[in-house]
Amino acid sequence: MVRLKNHNNIRVTGFYGYANPNLRSNSWEILESVGGLVREDWVVGGDFNAILNEAKKEGDRRKVREHMNEFKDVLDNLALVDIKPGSGWFTWVNNRSGGNMIKERLDRFVTSVSMIEKYPFMTSRVVRQTQSDHDAIIWDMWGSKPKEYPRDQRLCFRFEECWAMDSEAKNAISSEWNRESTNYVNKLEKIQCVLGPWQRDKYGKMKNDMQKLENKNDRAIDSKRRDDSSIILKEARSRLSQLYARKEKILGSKVKVSMVKRWR
Repeated sequence: MVRLKNHNNIRVTGFYGYANPNLRSNSWEILESVGGLVREDWVVGGDFNAILNEAKKEGDRRKVREHMNEFKDVLDNLALVDIKPGSGWFTWVNNRSGGNMIKERLDRFVTSVSMIEKYPFMTSRVVRQTQSDHDAIIWDMWGSKPKEYPRDQRLCFRFEECWAMDSEAKNAISSEWNRESTNYVNKLEKIQCVLGPWQRDKYGKMKNDMQKLENKNDRAIDSKRRDDSSIILKEARSRLSQLYARKEKILGSKVKVSMVKRWR
């Protein structure tokens, strides 16, 4: 149960559908049983192991239409609406080469009609993963809301741990620190002046690289061609994995700083 600032309650349910098509009807029965008990606005998200139509699938033989119709009927009976992703589309790839590659949209969020009326800016997006054949999905209640104010791009200086092994950073620190006839305070201030802009540029370049690789990933997954998609995916995911790890270190250090300030 999620309680919002406006005191409205939302029921959020995680769902995993049977992978075996012959047991899929059991999944829908469970979902309908839970739905019969929900009195609040309702959001259901997870791996449904089912598609709504052939547009949500590419490759392999066609799905049995009866299974797709069962999924549609359940959503209609529960008055649930599919939240289409604002970025990305397919959420599962079997990672095989050429004509054996299969891509499907198995993971999604669905929500009650009342939620659409109350939160018209609600959206979802696909977050590409490097260590799994399933991608993550994010539900954002205000994702498509127009930005009322421009974001301040200025970043206060911090030396992030993830740059400690970067040769450029080490050289910059060593150069300023080894200057003679300068006290420690002046050395630190000089290093801050040098590394502040450097870190901002480095972080900006990293974000751009991540965006390009994520777009490349999207194109490979959503493309109609499958001959070289698996090679492109492996290369992009390998590089993304490295950048994600670096970003995780940056975010981790910021969380630690925030917690220290809160406890002081």
